[in-house]
Amino acid sequence: MKKRFTKIISFVLCFTMLLSCSGVVSFAAEESGVSFGDTIAKGFYNALNGIVEGLVSAICKLYPNPKDWQNLSDYDSDEVGFMAGRDTYQKGAEEGNFWSLGYASLSVLPEDAGEGKYNLGRDLMNKIAEGVYDDQRVRVAVIDDNSGEGAVVMGAVDGMGLTSTDVRAIRAGVLAYCEEIGFDVASINFSATHAHSVLDTQGVSTEFFKKLLLGFAYNAMGKTESVPGMEAADYFKQYFIAQSIEAVKLAIADMESGKLYFDEIDFSEFIKDKRGLIAKEDVPATAALCFVPDSGSEMTYITDITCHATSFSASNGLVGSDYIYYMDQYLKEQTGANLVMVPGAVGQMSRDIEVDTTGMTEWEDMGASAKALGAEFAKLVLAADFSNELDPVLNVTHKEIFITPENSILVLACEIRLVNNKVFLDNNGNALMPSEMGYLEFGNEFAFAIMPAEFYPETFWDDEITNGTTWDGTEWPYDSLSEAVEGVTIYPISITNDALGYVLTDNNFAFMGHIIGEEIADELLSVGKHMGSFLVEEYYEMIADFVK
Repeated sequence: MKKRFTKIISFVLCFTMLLSCSGVVSFAAEESGVSFGDTIAKGFYNALNGIVEGLVSAICKLYPNPKDWQNLSDYDSDEVGFMAGRDTYQKGAEEGNFWSLGYASLSVLPEDAGEGKYNLGRDLMNKIAEGVYDDQRVRVAVIDDNSGEGAVVMGAVDGMGLTSTDVRAIRAGVLAYCEEIGFDVASINFSATHAHSVLDTQGVSTEFFKKLLLGFAYNAMGKTESVPGMEAADYFKQYFIAQSIEAVKLAIADMESGKLYFDEIDFSEFIKDKRGLIAKEDVPATAALCFVPDSGSEMTYITDITCHATSFSASNGLVGSDYIYYMDQYLKEQTGANLVMVPGAVGQMSRDIEVDTTGMTEWEDMGASAKALGAEFAKLVLAADFSNELDPVLNVTHKEIFITPENSILVLACEIRLVNNKVFLDNNGNALMPSEMGYLEFGNEFAFAIMPAEFYPETFWDDEITNGTTWDGTEWPYDSLSEAVEGVTIYPISITNDALGYVLTDNNFAFMGHIIGEEIADELLSVGKHMGSFLVEEYYEMIADFVK
């Protein structure tokens, strides 16, 4: 029985992953309708999706829950590290307000990162890093308007994603330090840059099948320790958390007064939608801040970019943080400036750059695209018109949300402790995952919407930019979130304070869509069909409660 159960689990998950990586049928969504053949194909794959979800859901019910899964009645926001932000919304700068900012950047690579013991965070295949190409870093800016309401931390770790559990571990260390030195902080945020060729910051690429098989026994026996072979992965997690805490400490010590400027930057020349749904002219511009210290020391840029960091080949076995590293390097070489790059609504947005590699060595060729893209992005930042000085007004709020996964693959990932997201059970035994979203506003002029998952551009800016493309034939009823606060332009930051997979418009959710065609996304790695509408509605509710 035990052997049969193991075979069933392995078959279902292998089958699902293989389907998600193959191109079987081409489906083109058209405004005017679809062909009969496409309708049949969609019907088949909808049925297949239902079968896969039913099988995985059944496995989840049979699989023992980890011992540390608690009842929802035991949940305590303060205990798990949620921060609500500031208490009041400021409608203008008060007398005595002024901007101050501190910056720090540290490597999160252990000294033995190139010795073949750490996992690359790219997929489920347990790929081990063979060496190091450039670096993997954490970059932090601590910002305050000195109103007495508390500073804001904006951190970014080079990685595919960060779980809420690890972000809150970073917070715990930062808060303990702030209490020790008497520094008031209202909001601590950490994004993952979504680099695809760095060490695994989530756990998704670490011994999947070993965790699947041994996890059953460990959970049944009430064991909470890691399965054998996870020593290096566990060490790396603790190391990048410790380095992130240290970076915040250094940034606090680095704080000085200055002026803060804003501009919108169009990066679309070097970005494309892999699905072909969003035309270049419809790729939304992104936000950029420039802090200029009164002392004349180095400036700091903070910008979001809607582009995947996938310049390195999927077969690459070296650690490299892609264009982010070279964008940072270019800015430092040209001006000495600092950089914090956070991911925008990246969805399926990818690089669009041609590089002549004639005469390059194999080593140079490997990183040529990343270097060229980083330099081009940096040039656009340096060419921006940072003449719009922002008043020293900082507003920030966060809302705690509870996710009910519709996709049982996510539940199974938590059951086998592939990821360490906290899970709580309601009275009916259903899994609930605590997460959060936020709103961070500067100068009463522009803001970041802080989202815990990988937003698609159309989910944030509305589906006009995809010409209303739909999978199920229904409409997406929400307007662009960019205009949710009167007089303020809002830009998305994805994969921040948690990593909950893709978020599309509900009407274009296709679960295993990648097997149908490039223009449909693969929602295998998502919370479920209604995650988009759930987050949008929760966001509007959060804004209404805060901006009064």
